[in-house]
Amino acid sequence: MRVQPMRAQFIFPPLPRHPLLRVLAVVGGLIVLAVLATAGLVLGAAVLAVAALTLAVRRWRSRHASTTPDPSIIEGEFSVVSPRARAELPRPE
Repeated sequence: MRVQPMRAQFIFPPLPRHPLLRVLAVVGGLIVLAVLATAGLVLGAAVLAVAALTLAVRRWRSRHASTTPDPSIIEGEFSVVSPRARAELPRPE
């Protein structure tokens, strides 16, 4: 039994034979395509606007947040001392 390859006629529905119905089907398909593209662009713009607004609000809130330091954190500047230099340091008394 030989398997026939899938052809494009099975992917696309056949257009009607009447010329007026054919034009109406093509115009209807183009209208549906335009509506879907417009809806995608509008939804994409809305998502970008919401994301930008969210980032702006988060940045604004982080600037105005109270910065009370945590008493368990000790701030300071530290430097790494090599093992050889450690032997040359004076002993604590």
